Amino acid sequence: MGANNNKSVVKICILIFSGLFFNSTLTGQSSLQIYDNFEGTKALHYGERTGVLDTVAKNPAPNSVNGSVKCGLYVRNAAKKFANIKMNLPQKLTGVDAFATYLGIPPKLKLKVYTSAPAGTLVEILLGSKRGNNDYPAGTHSQYQAYTTKSNEWEELEFKFSQIPQGSETSATQIDQVVLLFNPNSSTSDTYYFDDLSGPSVLTGENTGNSIPTKEENSNDKENKNEKKSSTEKGSKTPNKKGSDKKLTKK
Repeated sequence: MGANNNKSVVKICILIFSGLFFNSTLTGQSSLQIYDNFEGTKALHYGERTGVLDTVAKNPAPNSVNGSVKCGLYVRNAAKKFANIKMNLPQKLTGVDAFATYLGIPPKLKLKVYTSAPAGTLVEILLGSKRGNNDYPAGTHSQYQAYTTKSNEWEELEFKFSQIPQGSETSATQIDQVVLLFNPNSSTSDTYYFDDLSGPSVLTGENTGNSIPTKEENSNDKENKNEKKSSTEKGSKTPNKKGSDKKLTKK
C-alpha cells in the first residue's frame, strides 16, 4: 500500500508541474524586463537616432496607464522614411526564441505610448546585434509590430512577432540592440511620448560578471555620437498584415 501511495504522489506532482509548464507556454506567461522607465530603472543606453530625442521629458497627460512624472519624447524626422532610435544593451538578451514564434501564445514586448498621430499608426521593434549596427536584414534577428488605437492618450502596446527577415545572419543568442521605429516607411514628423519599454531579460551579472543598472544603481552611460548612416533606414520591410543621455539631440 505504501509503495502504491508513493507512486500516486509522484504521478500527481508530475502532472502538476507539467500543467504549469504547459500553461506558461500556451498563455505567453514570461517575465519581462523594463529597459528604461526614465525614473531610475535603466538597462540600456541610447545610441544613434534620426529625429529629436528627449530622455527627461515631462509626462504630458498622466493617467492610470502611465502615472510617471518623466518619460521619453521623440519627434520623428520626416526626411527619413525609416527614422529610428537605436538602444544598446550592456549584455545579450536571453530567451528571445520564446518571443519570436508563431506557435502558441508567445510573450510580447510592451511599450507605453502617447501621441497625437492618428489611431492605427504602426510602431515597430527590431531585435538585433549592435556589432552590425542592426544592419537590415543581416544584423536583425526579428521584427515585432503593434498599432496604436488611441490619440492624445496613453496606452500600452503589445508587440506581435512579425517575422525573422529573409537574409538575417543574427541568432537569438546574439541580440544586444533594440531599434524602435514609429510609423516606419513614412514621411511624417509626429511627436511620440513613450515609456516602460519591456521585453526579454538582459543577461545578469551572475552570468556575465556585469550588473544590470537598477533604480539604486543607474549607469552613467555615454551617448553614442557616431555619425554613421542609420542602417535601418536602408529598408526595414514592413510585412503585410533619466540617465546621462543628452537632452534634445537631433541628427
